[in-house]
Amino acid sequence: MSKLQDWKTNLTRKQRVILLIVVAVVVLALLTATVFRDNVVSFFRWATYSQQNDSFSHNAQSNSLFMGLEDNLLICTQSQIQLVSPTGTSRVQESVEMTTPALNASGEYAVVYDVGGQELRVIGEEALLHSLTLSEEESILCATINEDGWVAVTSKVSGYKGVVTVYNQNFETVMTIRLSSRYISDAIVTPDCQGVYLISPGQAEGSFENTLLYYTFSSNETPTRTLSLGSNVVLSTHSASRCWILGDESLLILDSSGVITASYDYEGQYLKMASLQGDGFATLLLSRSSSGSGGNLVTVAADGTPYGSLTLDGQPMALAAQGHDVALLTTSEVITADRRLDGYRTTPNQQGIRNVAVYSDGSVALINSAAVSLYFPFTGTRVEADAANQENG
Repeated sequence: MSKLQDWKTNLTRKQRVILLIVVAVVVLALLTATVFRDNVVSFFRWATYSQQNDSFSHNAQSNSLFMGLEDNLLICTQSQIQLVSPTGTSRVQESVEMTTPALNASGEYAVVYDVGGQELRVIGEEALLHSLTLSEEESILCATINEDGWVAVTSKVSGYKGVVTVYNQNFETVMTIRLSSRYISDAIVTPDCQGVYLISPGQAEGSFENTLLYYTFSSNETPTRTLSLGSNVVLSTHSASRCWILGDESLLILDSSGVITASYDYEGQYLKMASLQGDGFATLLLSRSSSGSGGNLVTVAADGTPYGSLTLDGQPMALAAQGHDVALLTTSEVITADRRLDGYRTTPNQQGIRNVAVYSDGSVALINSAAVSLYFPFTGTRVEADAANQENG
């Protein structure tokens, strides 16, 4: 301690000033990196890729699926599954035969399957992890995956109304539920990998009703809890820290024990687009009109409260999210923002962009009919939230 005091005493005034400036710069840099960490990562990606070709061609069709999966782009067509880097470097390339490809993703994992068919593939860790081909007597209705790589496959099997098979991260069968009394349209493994939620459509007093069945893996095929979802039609599910159930009337958020912990009601608005891929939030585009342009963009936290909202004009074409970032494509522009929606950046849609995907660092894949290009939102035009809402108000 005395050596440190002697060293401080021996410093000249000029040296002390320089030392103070250096400390201040380091602290400021750390604060900037913490507050703007996504932009910092995106900037370094821009610095790395600006010297390379940031556009690559694809052979996907208009009905193909695109999704940002961590630092890569997942492309699913009827004949091929590809995982490629932002500059087109191939990570995975798998030939398939799928009539109606669909996908579900969480964290670094994704499951790609053929609706009404027999083929399923699991992608993760930048590799093809597992393959499944059902017998011709079976067909896949839906498949989901949680952030630990556990898969729930809902299938149609002769003699049963609903069959769900749960696979662990090693794709070993953990549980199979066969129901003769209830139809099952969807299922998803809980975030703690101790149970599974089943969606069962049916009727109550002559009206449509969705029922949520919660099974633990030790429940011996008997539901631990049964919950009514009312007339809410389930459109999509997601499992990461919480279970998210996207309905046509409201968004439901559940823990791993069969309890609805929060919800967000659309209050009569139409759900035009949505993404459940954000880190701890859902992104909804709601509108008072079922067919008009524009709408209210809302990001909803796990406690059911909005992170933010923006009223936007333009005819929406695609919506994507990952990490803390959101991208909305309209016929006239590409809009990007973080989940707080306290402002956004925009750039014109001048290249015939038809779809977008968000990478984990906030950069965006702009997808047209033949190629994918890399876009860095910090290069766009900044629009403050208050000014934007006043213009659209």
